[in-house]
Amino acid sequence: MERKSPNRYCGKFTCVDNTEHKWLFPVFRTLLHSLKVCFFNTSLKKEVQKQFVQKPSFPQRSQEPKITWLGHATFLIQIGGKNIITDPILGSLSFVFQRLVPSVVTVKDLPPIDYIVISHNHLDHMDSKTLQDIKQQSPSVRVLVPMGDKAWFDYHNFVYASEHLWWDEIIDPFVKDLKFTFLPANHWSQRTLFDKNKSLWGSWMIQLGDYKIYFAGDTSWGNHFEQIGQEFQNIDIACMPIAPGEPRKWMKDSHIDAREAVKAFIKLKARIFIPMHWGTFHLGLDNFYTPINLLKQSWQEFMSELSSKELRLLKFGELVTDVRYKFISTIKSVQKAV
Repeated sequence: MERKSPNRYCGKFTCVDNTEHKWLFPVFRTLLHSLKVCFFNTSLKKEVQKQFVQKPSFPQRSQEPKITWLGHATFLIQIGGKNIITDPILGSLSFVFQRLVPSVVTVKDLPPIDYIVISHNHLDHMDSKTLQDIKQQSPSVRVLVPMGDKAWFDYHNFVYASEHLWWDEIIDPFVKDLKFTFLPANHWSQRTLFDKNKSLWGSWMIQLGDYKIYFAGDTSWGNHFEQIGQEFQNIDIACMPIAPGEPRKWMKDSHIDAREAVKAFIKLKARIFIPMHWGTFHLGLDNFYTPINLLKQSWQEFMSELSSKELRLLKFGELVTDVRYKFISTIKSVQKAV
């Protein structure tokens, strides 16, 4: 399968299928829904915080992979002695788009961050306050962003920022086995009224040797999942968005829902599914439980193809490790000794 390249015309990127994403009316409807939930449904907020929140407990650094979900698309990924944070947002989007689940950490609680990985520039994935707080705490942090977004980081005095097109590879200068690859997604970009699609969007593969962690960012359905699965054999962990899914008529061009996320996971041929991008903000008309209920139903529906796979439905703040990494490392050590 031929590698996808982003389309660019008159200074703007377009999806490979040339989908035109409509956003004004859906945003207005979801804004009203968010106001209703965040300011009036206090019982739901208490219930969610009781059942789905766990106090984080992560080390300062880790050689073996440890992944902590901090809400939305924000993960602290610790691997190869490096600390990586994805699409960091540790506060609310705005007064009207409040977090349903308060952030389980502040930036001060985080270990020193070596890498910030950005999938696209929407405000819920590239949050100005969180980013600048990280820079203040970790001034030498390296930032990997889609093409067109580096100017924002230059303006805000980030020392090490680089922008990338799909299939670009970035290798850590000190940990030679640690590699980042920017990969396709079907989405769009915008931070102001006048910059729609002037920067790219995508997903990321984070590799330490043969161990692979896929971070899908935001995306709608497409054959890029199958292509990535072919290019990267034996993906260990896939962090997949499962919301917002409703109203499907509008969301289908920007976001996979939980059922499509399971189908995408199968195409990726990955081993462990970690859901993300649900429950933190109300960005669609889904209720809190809709994405995870649909995820569980879909997992059962496709069980014949998932019998050897794992679903890790994390609480906010929960850390996951992978015993297979230790097994792989042991096998390699034995092979070298022989």
